[in-house]
Amino acid sequence: MRILVAEDHSGMREILNTYLERLKFIVDMAVDGQQALEMAQSQKYDAMLLDISLPHKSGFEVITALRCLRNQLPILVISAQAAVEDRVHALNLGADDYLVKDISLPELGARLNRLIRRSDGGSKNLLFCHNLTLDLTDMTVKRQGKSLNLTKKEFILLSELLRKKNKVVRTPDLMLAAWGDELGLSSSNKLNVHMRSLRQKMDAGFGKPLVKTVRGFGYKITDR
Repeated sequence: MRILVAEDHSGMREILNTYLERLKFIVDMAVDGQQALEMAQSQKYDAMLLDISLPHKSGFEVITALRCLRNQLPILVISAQAAVEDRVHALNLGADDYLVKDISLPELGARLNRLIRRSDGGSKNLLFCHNLTLDLTDMTVKRQGKSLNLTKKEFILLSELLRKKNKVVRTPDLMLAAWGDELGLSSSNKLNVHMRSLRQKMDAGFGKPLVKTVRGFGYKITDR
């Protein structure tokens, strides 16, 4: 399992990294809030350990941004800020748990494992790429927090691409998913038309295009 640790103090980062690796976690480190936000959107993590007092963006801002994007990554706050109002504020913004430094590492490990177990079912219904989120539960798609109005076919095509993120999805596989036609009896022009519409809705006003055409094979969605 992969954990994102957002902590600007080098000594604490080393302590957390050593302990979490001992628990067999793969650990990625972010040294400021902006980096933590970007990593949480572009990579799939099982949980995040988040300090509140971070440069560039505070932990409060990171929580707010992720929840506005419907990113349900489990967040365990670890902070020197022990005031009740800080704990309440973080939890109200969408944090899942809050520990005050100096923390007991065994307690941290236990709480982290509990968060991961509790969230395992729901997180499977969310698909991500960069700042785009697709929720299979309520059939919604958002990019940078803005809802995208997709047709049923566009939603199916996008979900297929997201399930195989950073890999080429062959044209017959996309046609099978959307039209039940793996032999291509439906015109491939139909797929091209729907993909063109999907890409316009996904990319207009957002800058970075996410879907790429792989000529002669199909399409892929990538955050690289």
